[in-house]
Amino acid sequence: MTTYLNPEAVTLLADHYDGGWHPWPFFWIFPLLFWFTIIAIAALVVRGRFRRDSNGVGALRGAYARGEITEAQYRERLAVLRETKR
Repeated sequence: MTTYLNPEAVTLLADHYDGGWHPWPFFWIFPLLFWFTIIAIAALVVRGRFRRDSNGVGALRGAYARGEITEAQYRERLAVLRETKR
């Protein structure tokens, strides 16, 4: 015989169930943490994308890595970028 069909078990369970839902006192923290995490990840992804696009040194490194410019051109343009940063 299974437990949920046992009359003693059903009576015990029924006696201790008051029909109410008893949430943990801080149940609202988990949804807030979830949404905070999602928003933070999205912000970091967007921020990283814009930072890479606006960074001239990163674009220059990419062009050099793809073989679009020579080492001499890379060093010359890098010196110009670093000079204008100051």
